[in-house]
Amino acid sequence: MNDLLEPPPEDDTGRPGQAVEHRPDHPPASVSVRSAAVVAAYTAFYRAQTSGLVRFLVWMGARLPDAADIAQEAMIEAYRRWETIEQPKAWIRRIASRLYLRRLAVVEEPVEQMDGRPLLPASHDLTEWEQHAEIRRLLALLPPRQRQVLAWTYDGYQPHEIADELGITPEAVRSSLKLARRTLAEQLPRENGPR
Repeated sequence: MNDLLEPPPEDDTGRPGQAVEHRPDHPPASVSVRSAAVVAAYTAFYRAQTSGLVRFLVWMGARLPDAADIAQEAMIEAYRRWETIEQPKAWIRRIASRLYLRRLAVVEEPVEQMDGRPLLPASHDLTEWEQHAEIRRLLALLPPRQRQVLAWTYDGYQPHEIADELGITPEAVRSSLKLARRTLAEQLPRENGPR
């Protein structure tokens, strides 16, 4: 099983981090800190949402390796706060959006994958990602806010829900969507014109 589909290991304080060796006379931290039901709920959420979260970040403009990395950071943060999160799907996207925007502000050289494990589950259809390359290229022409609103829309959120998550008005969301759609519609005829 791909290690990326498993929740992060916990240290002896109950936080994700380095796995610790457990002596038979000392129960694992995950048992003493969190109930099996809580861990199971988080694990189910992690498995169901990770690929969609990576896709969401790619639609926002992140490169696939960066999107996978940011998704992992966001999932670790979700694990730390799991018992306090009320709407996990929206919460994880809000946190991932913030992490992505912070990463845009920092210029960093890409890091080579060291251990050879894939960033996405083996069952993931990579040809689907390749088919969306042209769409991602067009989306890169949009300002960040318009890409962000489109990513939330693509994930099934309504303008009023997006407005709540981004701290803007529903009218601003609708305006961003309208401008983004107009820009994309103008680009498509240019791209598909006579050759």
